Amino acid sequence: MKRSRLILLWTCLVAVATLISAASAQEKKAAPAPAAQSTSAKTPETPPAPTPIGKKDTAQWTETTIGAAGTPDQKAVLASGKVMTVTGELVEVSCFLQLGKRGEKHIPCGSDCLKNGQPFGVLTAKNELYLVLAEEHDPRRYAKADLREALVPLLAKQVSVTGMHTMSNGYHAIYVQAFELPGGKK
Repeated sequence: MKRSRLILLWTCLVAVATLISAASAQEKKAAPAPAAQSTSAKTPETPPAPTPIGKKDTAQWTETTIGAAGTPDQKAVLASGKVMTVTGELVEVSCFLQLGKRGEKHIPCGSDCLKNGQPFGVLTAKNELYLVLAEEHDPRRYAKADLREALVPLLAKQVSVTGMHTMSNGYHAIYVQAFELPGGKK
């Protein structure tokens, strides 16, 4: 029963994300082409490099995560996990999926949502959304592993997140070693 509710929730989230992505693509097509810049105009500055989060050499499943996999199906999910780096805009998932909110204008609202428990995500240039979660299973469950202090200041900024990637029912997640990050707790 609990699993079917989770699957239903994730299915709804994917549907909303798909609708938002399609609407965004239509808006881009309908936007008028920008006027040609004069040759005397300054060239735009190069955007800053994405902030790195997580490390390739330490991305792995921890003992508590491995211990939490009690069935062959759960162990298969962990076995399918691979180290991955995803680059894109750090978003607050709830408002993004519900209202399409993101970017600089969403920082005040999104920061409050994140500080109060809403999930983080990375939105790639291809409009793929990856949930960003603390990897440490038991510490995460008991609020002893947390990403908020390190990630809230990065909302709406470009990040490169490295961790263990899983995909379930079309949903991507990147699990980051929280204890390596400032304020990750222990």
